[in-house]
Amino acid sequence: MPLPTAEWTAALDQMTAALDQTLRDLDRHREGWAAVTDTPARAAPPDLMTWLETRLGQWDARLTAAADLAATVESQLGEREAVVGRWAETFGRWQKLVEQGVGAPSPNGVAE
Repeated sequence: MPLPTAEWTAALDQMTAALDQTLRDLDRHREGWAAVTDTPARAAPPDLMTWLETRLGQWDARLTAAADLAATVESQLGEREAVVGRWAETFGRWQKLVEQGVGAPSPNGVAE
């Protein structure tokens, strides 16, 4: 029985695509975090309580946005983890096939 190299190549291509997508997602989320955390502070108005309430409202909005981003990243990482798990299972099955000594076909076409 020949080794399933076509299946291995397809699985590796899928893994590469999943990892590339993960990197793109992480870059996008990093930009989102920067937008949430890098907003410059505004000058304090004369009324301190109004200013404090405004700042607290801004922080609440930032924390809510950060929580949303974290939930999205967690979900996407969970999906990627599932893909990696499936790939690892497939690789493990292939490894067992190789370890079992899948022989090359003999001249009469039967695997040894």
